Amino acid sequence: MPSVLIRLDARLLVNPDTDLRYVIPDRLADISEGVLSNDAFDYEEGTDAMLIYLSTHNVDAALPFVINVLENEAIYDNRLADSAKVGISLLDETERPADFVVVYPSAEAGARMG
Repeated sequence: MPSVLIRLDARLLVNPDTDLRYVIPDRLADISEGVLSNDAFDYEEGTDAMLIYLSTHNVDAALPFVINVLENEAIYDNRLADSAKVGISLLDETERPADFVVVYPSAEAGARMG
């Protein structure tokens, strides 16, 4: 199943609360009415970046929900877009950032996440 990866750089967050790993996927599942679902989370090796993995059956339908939350919602006083990268993978199973291609921010689109 295709996946979406949200990478949050904790150094750029006002409030790098670890509960973001639960709140963000729950919010996305809610507003997308199931288009996105929580898959896993991890921390990037060698950094404090939080990695939030989401599964979806339709990447094209899922991305607008992700970008809208990042750009327009403050979660725990964080404007998430300031610290976020979003990547997609069309592989059936993956938890390696290198398997994801950046789609957000647009200035980095096409690069590998890891």
